[in-house]
Amino acid sequence: MKIRSYLSPSKLERFPVPLTPREIHASLQGPKVIVNSMPKAGTHLLTRVLELLPVFVPRWTYHALVNKDTKLYQKIFKIRQGQYVSGHLTWNQELIDVLNEANIKTLFIIRDLRDIAFSNAYYMTYKNKSHRLHSYFKSLNSDEERLMASIVGVSEKLLKDGLRSPSLGENAAGFLPWLDKKNCLLVRFEDLVGSSGGGQDNKQVETIRAITNHLNADVSEEQIIQIAKNVFYKKSNTFRQGQIGDWQNRFTDEHKQAFKEVCGDILIKMGYADGYDW
Repeated sequence: MKIRSYLSPSKLERFPVPLTPREIHASLQGPKVIVNSMPKAGTHLLTRVLELLPVFVPRWTYHALVNKDTKLYQKIFKIRQGQYVSGHLTWNQELIDVLNEANIKTLFIIRDLRDIAFSNAYYMTYKNKSHRLHSYFKSLNSDEERLMASIVGVSEKLLKDGLRSPSLGENAAGFLPWLDKKNCLLVRFEDLVGSSGGGQDNKQVETIRAITNHLNADVSEEQIIQIAKNVFYKKSNTFRQGQIGDWQNRFTDEHKQAFKEVCGDILIKMGYADGYDW
């Protein structure tokens, strides 16, 4: 099958018009980028960096890329220079072929799955009332029960739509191949968040520099430092705390045991643990 068969010229979206000198430059010289992640891994933190880079037109961005979208590949081919689009895409070879042909640069941000577990539970319970799991999580008696459900998943028998919610380990497994893929830059949330989120400012600057190098963006060291000072913000409606290691304040021994059973090996592969003694 030829990749181009995914294109549907008659349905192409109207090309956004650059309005300022910066936007004109970005539309002619900027890269085409996909920001990829598991949910709650720091997508908005990473897109905030790109928003501050002069090689992009921030108002052209959107967050909508998912594997189940039947028009996914069409959307990828419509990404234009100076535009970054974000989503949650598990790995598959066909997708890689599309990204290569469309000349898309990929950034993949990861985060300690233990922090993701609680962030997911909090988001589905208190932030996103339209989420299909909201009513179930809200019905549970405590945040401890909600955290456990976030870790081990939810049986289809307990959900109104009859669709099982997989464990955190099952969800993470589909993203693992991105860790070492060519043309995809791995970014760790913990490296990008800086001291405002419990990280290190020098590591934050180093990570932003790596991002600009990966995108071949002509950015000065002074600009990189200025971006680092402005990257951490709390305006996103998905933001909770953005703190590293908050899971340690949330996990009971039962949570730890359940987590080790469903995704302890994945945590090790991601470089967040040396073994199961934590």
